Amino acid sequence: MAKAVVDIPDEYLPDLEAYRDRLGELLLLGLTQARLREILAQYERGDISFGRAAQLAGLSQRELVRQARALGVSPTWDEEMLREELK
Repeated sequence: MAKAVVDIPDEYLPDLEAYRDRLGELLLLGLTQARLREILAQYERGDISFGRAAQLAGLSQRELVRQARALGVSPTWDEEMLREELK
């Protein structure tokens, strides 16, 4: 397993104390969220379709809709997405 050294501003140290035994998990969660935001940004720019975004995120379109809405992204609906949602 790899080890990493991360500089953290002092003001965040009290918040991290509660996660002291799970910092690896916390980092992976943050990486997952960052990747999801990047994928949704590609979708919003029109670089990829919503279906492709779901593939890249490893999520169903239905779950990606939920995640997108939670992050303030409103997917444009098309017939394929509607069929998926109605399953």
